[in-house]
Amino acid sequence: MPERLDQVFPRSLFNKFEFISGGATGWVFEVAPGIALKFLCPGREEEFRRENETYALIERSDPPPPPHFIQSFLRLPYAHFMQLMPDSLDSRLRANRRQDPKTLECFEVLRLEPTARIEQWAAELSSALAWLESIELVQGDLRPSNLLLDSEDHMKLVDFDSCAKIGDLDPGLPPPWSSPNHHLYGAETEQFGFGSILYNMTHGLEPYEDKGPETVELFRTGVFPELMSDSQLDVLTLRCWRSEFATLADLAEYCATLNGAKFAATTNAINTEYIARMKTTCEELLRTKLADLDKELP
Repeated sequence: MPERLDQVFPRSLFNKFEFISGGATGWVFEVAPGIALKFLCPGREEEFRRENETYALIERSDPPPPPHFIQSFLRLPYAHFMQLMPDSLDSRLRANRRQDPKTLECFEVLRLEPTARIEQWAAELSSALAWLESIELVQGDLRPSNLLLDSEDHMKLVDFDSCAKIGDLDPGLPPPWSSPNHHLYGAETEQFGFGSILYNMTHGLEPYEDKGPETVELFRTGVFPELMSDSQLDVLTLRCWRSEFATLADLAEYCATLNGAKFAATTNAINTEYIARMKTTCEELLRTKLADLDKELP
């Protein structure tokens, strides 16, 4: 058990289930086949509520959103049961390189994902972002660790505790995932993060991964990482960093023209019967293995 977790929560919670990951808002566990539980971190009630409300909005939408969001099964004020994915973009890209296991310093990029797959992911992610824009929201924390991959390598957007309305103040997450030159959430902030994710996928490294604090000033002054080609994806990366797309819908429309985008169309929306079955499983867990879940709160 990670030391910090033991300091915050009773040890029993971590003994019952496999710990997957921890973030600012919640700790994530695998509680059943295909089901992940995100459990509230102390002091993050507002962010947890925001994420729950965003998923409720996604569920109520008519017509439904594109199938590039993680499916929510059951939500409580302190716990969120959701679809469990086998991989994340972050772990996939890190597996493609040789790096220090502790510092994560990259020694060598061993391989890159196929161009067609990157184009598919670009189409899927931009489609999700454009849909959020259509209801005047942004995800607010775009980074590879918040992009999950299903068993067929389709991308799913997750983690909405930083979700915000277009025009809200951007608190200024550190580059390369957030622009130091845009202070209000909107198409500019989201496409900047999109461009950095695209660079990460096409080069195997985060933008300016080796620069440290210098990264902020470089991006602030418009000095972008060198792009080694005039390929369509490198050109798209630069266009996103320069905020050349007036809307995220424009970005999604462009990404839909990429050759690999045709594979995004094969993604199937989850059917209601499956969702109902998984929700029933979550309710059964709350009556059995997780009957005392509320007592795990500090």
